[in-house]
Amino acid sequence: MKRWLVAAALLAGAGACATAPLPDPPQAGAYSDYLVARIANARADHAAAADSYFSALARAPGDAALVEGAVIASLAAGDIARARRAARLSAPERAPAYANIVRAAEALAARDWRAAERRLALVEGAASEELIARMLSVWVHVGAGATEDGAVDLLSLTAIRPYGALFGYQHAMALDYAGQQEAALTAYEAARRGGMALPLGVEAHADLLARRGQRAQAAELLDADRVDAALNSARARLEAGGRVAERPLTPARGAAIGLIGLAAIFQQQGDATGALALLTLARSMAPELDAAHLAFGQLQTDLGHFESARAAFARIPENSALAPAARSAEVWALQEAGDAEAALALARAHAESGEIQAQRTLAALHSAQERYGDAEPLYSALIERAPRDWRLPFARGLVREKLGRWPEAEADLRQALALSPDQPDALNSLGYSLADRGERLEEALAMLERAVELRPMSGAVIDSLGWAHYRLGNYARALEVLEHAVSLEPGHATLNDHLGDAYWRAGRRTEARFQWRRALGQSPENPAAIQAKLDNGLPELASPP
Repeated sequence: MKRWLVAAALLAGAGACATAPLPDPPQAGAYSDYLVARIANARADHAAAADSYFSALARAPGDAALVEGAVIASLAAGDIARARRAARLSAPERAPAYANIVRAAEALAARDWRAAERRLALVEGAASEELIARMLSVWVHVGAGATEDGAVDLLSLTAIRPYGALFGYQHAMALDYAGQQEAALTAYEAARRGGMALPLGVEAHADLLARRGQRAQAAELLDADRVDAALNSARARLEAGGRVAERPLTPARGAAIGLIGLAAIFQQQGDATGALALLTLARSMAPELDAAHLAFGQLQTDLGHFESARAAFARIPENSALAPAARSAEVWALQEAGDAEAALALARAHAESGEIQAQRTLAALHSAQERYGDAEPLYSALIERAPRDWRLPFARGLVREKLGRWPEAEADLRQALALSPDQPDALNSLGYSLADRGERLEEALAMLERAVELRPMSGAVIDSLGWAHYRLGNYARALEVLEHAVSLEPGHATLNDHLGDAYWRAGRRTEARFQWRRALGQSPENPAAIQAKLDNGLPELASPP
């Protein structure tokens, strides 16, 4: 099996790490800086890591481990200029894989097909790096005018579910750019059925349909998604009689779209460094792709790099379809940074425009800040404006439950499920609430079993199912399920608390108290209740359930 096929298989498996392990450590004179860089990378302080790698390179010029580290850390920090400088510190034939990928991406964006192809041919490293090179090479070939069999071929990767859809869209877009419209339409249809949401791929598909005069089919395709802002904008352009895609497809844009998709996969597999590196490459190749700036900023927010996040959001112009999302993301960056008042002030300022996403952000922020009385009427107004959006009654239902208005909350959660019957969040929330209240337990169990089918790796969802079994008195099954939930999310207070309760009912008192102590140290919502259980245990059951 080719190495890039192996990479795709690895990406489909949980926990696969997309960035390559670094080569052997450098010579002794640079070793201390190398260690500092590795520690900084482990802490996701990529700018500091890049500083240390460059310091080490001053003592050991051209060292492959240091060049690779400097390139990846610079990319993850969003510094493409520094990444390119690092990539030039070793000869092409001895350069590590990411150095040649950076140089190839730069050449591809400059339409220097020969230089890009030469660099990609030299990429030899981790399977994931060779996969990136394989994808970029398709755009180099079609950019250079190659359309023969094999020049546009990613089909062997499309069988990897659900990520094969990304490669299917890349294959379709490359065929589209090469002028092979019939083959492109077939490939777009196959990708659409692949199970991975890729709005830029959907937009490209609809654009081809519209260019062929199939505007009704293009509208139907875009109408299938009423949530994504970029596709809403594409639908508006179609209805206005214009071209669906905001910009024509180019090799650099097509390659950048592929990198955004790969970054999402890397992030899902827990490789934030690899995801950031690919997003920086995408931003450098196609600066007009606001989706890359938004994704980069959101991931930097998750890592606590709030200034870097806000700088990325600022790259998105006010007339962009993603501007409302960027403004919302900036609000949440402030909230995550601990500046709740600034976040609220910014959210209120944006909401004055009346724009629906700004109103939604303000409502969600009120809820996050436990201002439930302020959030509830905002959600009610939003539901009137967008009655088919399941997220709105779902959010209002959660708020009303916090306000102690359970009958209304239950009605909202059921409305959310009526609008989106297989929505795992709604299934989990309603099922857990019913189980926790001891109401309609068999119905709750069925909901939660379906939610686990849809989210099999979510500790929180699995905990809900375990809690339903507990409330039904199925303690042996509850223990089995709750232990699995805690193994997935060992740092979650509620999950450990629930497991403690199940141990107690099973007669395993020492283990119960151990779990309660763990929960108490994990910032639970009600520490007094857990302390009471530690002191006194659970009350005896009045009668067997």
